[in-house]
Amino acid sequence: MRVPLLWAFLLCPPLTAQDGAQLYGLYCGACHGADGNGATGGQFPPLAGSPWVAGDEERAIRIVLHGLHGPVNVKGRTYNLEMPPQGAMLPDDQIAAILTHVRSSWGNASPAVAPAKVATIRAAQQQRKTPWTAEELLRDFPLPLEKSALSQLISRSYEWSKPEMPDFSTLQALNTEEEHDGLLDAADAPRKEHFAMTWEGTFTAPQEGSYEFLLDADDGAALHLDGKKLVEITGIGPANGGRSKIGKIDLKAGSIPFRAEYYEFTGQEAVSAAWRLKGQKGWNWLSREHMGARPDLEPIPIEPENGRAVIYRNFITGTTPRAIGVGFPSGINLAYSADHLAPEILWTGPFLDGTGKWLERGTNPSPPAGDRVVKCSSSPALPAGTRFRGYELDPAGNPTFISTLGQQIIRDHFEASGGTLTRRISLNSGAPVRVVISDAFAWELTNDQTGKLGPLELHIEGAGTLSQGKPFTLDLTPGTVTLTYRWK
Repeated sequence: MRVPLLWAFLLCPPLTAQDGAQLYGLYCGACHGADGNGATGGQFPPLAGSPWVAGDEERAIRIVLHGLHGPVNVKGRTYNLEMPPQGAMLPDDQIAAILTHVRSSWGNASPAVAPAKVATIRAAQQQRKTPWTAEELLRDFPLPLEKSALSQLISRSYEWSKPEMPDFSTLQALNTEEEHDGLLDAADAPRKEHFAMTWEGTFTAPQEGSYEFLLDADDGAALHLDGKKLVEITGIGPANGGRSKIGKIDLKAGSIPFRAEYYEFTGQEAVSAAWRLKGQKGWNWLSREHMGARPDLEPIPIEPENGRAVIYRNFITGTTPRAIGVGFPSGINLAYSADHLAPEILWTGPFLDGTGKWLERGTNPSPPAGDRVVKCSSSPALPAGTRFRGYELDPAGNPTFISTLGQQIIRDHFEASGGTLTRRISLNSGAPVRVVISDAFAWELTNDQTGKLGPLELHIEGAGTLSQGKPFTLDLTPGTVTLTYRWK
């Protein structure tokens, strides 16, 4: 909800409580639309048919009083637009009138909201100074579960400690459960880390047509229909929409064998899956988690041109605010943190999607648009006192990031070709400088100067001393060390 014109409030006489439709038009319609379907072609959350305004009125009252921050899923679509609080501007009777109008319009059929109820909730939450999040509200006021298209669903969990999908035929299940709600849920596993799961059942296609299946996971997952792999997420990374994938398939109406596979290596555990008919807005969820859905906008790819690497300086999901993205023509990409002086994220495929910056409000970080995302580190890579001095580009657009530690100069150059990323770190003089290559993985030497770095293969040449264990560090001496990253 947004206040379109403060002067309208100051210059016009106050509206009475019975003017719920007029109050809605004044304070809410600019964002949520006169018809409740979201303004600007549905780029704002709809209120028509929304479960968020139905049921217990306290959920909606809290949102109007204190606002809403962060992502929220409404009717199968995820929105991440800030809703400011209205409690300081609107009295109890006007909030009640607006919500009564919303809860009884556009097909909504929930009871009226009494001003006394608003007053009670305002008093109970008077210490609240920040907007609510969807997670907080759903904990107190859960939405009714939608009927899943999955039936006869059986989940199995396994012990597994590698960052890749196992051959499940070689594993013994730790636990087997009937999932009567027809939903995938990684929280059903008997452990929180180093495990894998499968779900097998039947997907019911309501009609013949072209279908899309959405998948997001932390860490890896795959969906199979009728014995064929439809979509897969590999490697290690968060479930925040940046790694989500969509698979497409033509189906006949009826029952189709369904299988989902998942592994959790480290960090959070989450898997999210949904389906829709081609052309449908929003998603029908097959999982308890609702993640990975992006606004239904035509993508605006940011990509290299004329064989030259592209540089993107803006917020990027998974790294610090001073992010510098580099997309190479070979399809390898990185996000360098000017705060931590390190390449914190590496990925392959498409670089970034500019839609969120250029067609929406542009306040949220852009997730990597490709796949095989690897989060290498999340802490300072160089000693305290090191200063970032900018970067240089060679004729092909390849960057060299420059930092100084006193009189010492550290240059960090990157270029890519084929399936490899080459990194050259050099030190001009003085005592050795410790460089953190990764705080997420240890380097496992496999043969002469080549080893595993999580899902990557890393070859190292040059002067310097390498650490064992995690974090994986390099004591850089004057000269140059070359690191060659390759996705396994």
